[in-house]
Amino acid sequence: MKYLLILFLFAAFIANGQSLKGAWQNIEAGKTTTIIATDTYLTVNIYELETKKFIESWGGKYTVGVTNEAFMEIEFHSQNPAVVNSSQSYNINLKKKSLEFNDKKFQKLDFAKENALSGLWRITARANEIGEMSEMKPGPRKTLKIMAGGYFQWFAINTQTREFSGTGGGRYTLVNGKYSEKIEFFSRDNNRVGAELSFDASVNGKAWTHTGKSSKGDPIKEIWTLQD
Repeated sequence: MKYLLILFLFAAFIANGQSLKGAWQNIEAGKTTTIIATDTYLTVNIYELETKKFIESWGGKYTVGVTNEAFMEIEFHSQNPAVVNSSQSYNINLKKKSLEFNDKKFQKLDFAKENALSGLWRITARANEIGEMSEMKPGPRKTLKIMAGGYFQWFAINTQTREFSGTGGGRYTLVNGKYSEKIEFFSRDNNRVGAELSFDASVNGKAWTHTGKSSKGDPIKEIWTLQD
């Protein structure tokens, strides 16, 4: 009996250490659903690549339990703000290269290995028109960027008012300090879908300096700080 108890506790420990880390994708009836996850935070995005239509985005902090469930604290939801700041659970079945999430089957995407940009980031400083950096104080209003499995997503939210201000994401690469994006979804302007942008990226500890030019040609300099 004692031996069985030890085995059970060990199995529970291993299960609790599970992570959905990486990028996962399901494509059905023209709709693409992409999950982007770090060890502690995940987002779910639904969009149509062919029509460039953005449908839905939501996410928050999560843990994986011992009974094939993912428990989430929802931080934002583009279509249903009423669930923000609530706790939700989702049935999962996690394997090495496949994932069932609420009965929908996903395949793991391996476009990129873990790199210096992998993780969840929060913008903490931005340059003004004359190049002076302006610090952003912590608060419920924030812009985050999640990076995993060669996929990225930024999202602007307010956890106090439950406001969702916008999001965009897609595939990314990081090669020799050059960060490139290919946009697959964009909530504010679907004409941005398909655009490819390139920037300089420098990571020093938990600080990522992001410099280059926007799609409009305006200079950009931002500091992002690693959150997990």
